[in-house]
This record gives sequence, C-alpha cells and structure tokens, in this order.
Amino acid sequence: MAFFGTMCKEGAGRGVVVRVGDNTMLGQIADMASSEEAPPTPLRIEIDRFIKILTVIAFILGIVFFLIGWLAMGYNVIDCVIFGIGILVANVPEGLLGTITVALALTAKKLGGKYVVVKNLEAVETLGSTSCICSDKTGTLT
Repeated sequence: MAFFGTMCKEGAGRGVVVRVGDNTMLGQIADMASSEEAPPTPLRIEIDRFIKILTVIAFILGIVFFLIGWLAMGYNVIDCVIFGIGILVANVPEGLLGTITVALALTAKKLGGKYVVVKNLEAVETLGSTSCICSDKTGTLT
C-alpha cells in the first residue's frame, strides 16, 4: 500500500488504485477540517446578547403600551394592537448593521496599513482585542 508522497528509490512495481478523492485518508482529513464550525467571535457574542436584550425591552414596551391604551385610556383592542406593534417596530435599530460594518471596515483599513490581511471582517475585532500574537515563519495566524 503506497500513500500520496511515497517515494520509490529503485525497482519495479505495480499499483492498484483503491480509493480516490474524499474516500482517501487525506480526503477525510480535509473534509473534517473544512466542515468544522468556527466558534463565534467575541463581537458576535456581544451583538447576539445586545439583540436579545433589545428584543425583550421592545416586547415589554409593546405590551405595556397596549395595556395602557386598552385598560387605562379605553381605546378599542385593534387600535391598541396597532399601537403596540408600532412600539415594537420603533425599537428596531435600523442603523446597527451599518454602524458595526463601518466600524469594522475602518479597523480593517487601519490594520491594512500595517500589512495585516483579514479574510473575515468579524475577525478584526478579535484580532484587535489580543495582547500577544504568535505566528509561524510565513506570518500566518491560525
């Protein structure tokens, strides 16, 4: 059995292909490496936490304003539902995505001036929050 990269110094032989592509040992290793899900970055964790808090606040405000309109002010239920939905929609930060993207792009541009190339924009925040960076001889961070 000869594997990829096996050298034959001298002599003669005959080979039979047993497996190809993803069925080989190297193919299985490559498949495992590519299918592994990356852990969320600190920025992604913080954004998810912020969105959950904002969602809870929006729902609470929507319900409170619905109840105030219906019970205290005496409006009909349909008007109060529409008012509650309006409160929910008003709490959605439309500029959040743009603000985060611009902040990360500016940071990536700053890192680019120091000859740092980042593939994933969210990795900029992770890279910026490190205190010690170690790399191999090619300069690649893994």
